[in-house]
Amino acid sequence: MPRRFFSRISKRYRRNKEHPWYLRPFDYILEHPVYFAPTRRSVAGGLWLGVFFGMLPVPGQTPLAVLSAFALRVNVPVAAITVWISNPVTFVPIFYLSYRIGTALMNIPAELWPDDISLDWLTNELAMRWKPLIYGSLVLATSAATAVYVLVNALWQASTMIRYRRRHRGPRKRNRAT
Repeated sequence: MPRRFFSRISKRYRRNKEHPWYLRPFDYILEHPVYFAPTRRSVAGGLWLGVFFGMLPVPGQTPLAVLSAFALRVNVPVAAITVWISNPVTFVPIFYLSYRIGTALMNIPAELWPDDISLDWLTNELAMRWKPLIYGSLVLATSAATAVYVLVNALWQASTMIRYRRRHRGPRKRNRAT
């Protein structure tokens, strides 16, 4: 996997050892290498957290991912960046898919939205539709984050195996046609 890329990012961070005055109480946390280490477990765990919190319809996704990354001792920058999987372009399809999954799992009919949406209609309908959205978001976030975690682990192990085999391959024998 791209270990060199993550190493470069963490080296840039380590060069800037001087933190602002408001971060000095947290120097012991910010200086700990496990939070910025480009290891398979740390990067895959950071990706899991970022994808999980990125697919939940909650405010403050990035702070939640960063605090969870500190608590679980996984790569903090990866968790913070991966949260942006849900951005202004992708959040509508993600939440619509979450709502449809929630309605399918709860056996609730998914109704279409009317052409004219008023604030009164929105508050009344949102009171009925938040449960399938939350339930579907939890199911989608857990399954997508787990799929990313498994995929990253498999790709990282495969690339490590390939590099190991290339490095430890003996000298090639030439096929001489006699």
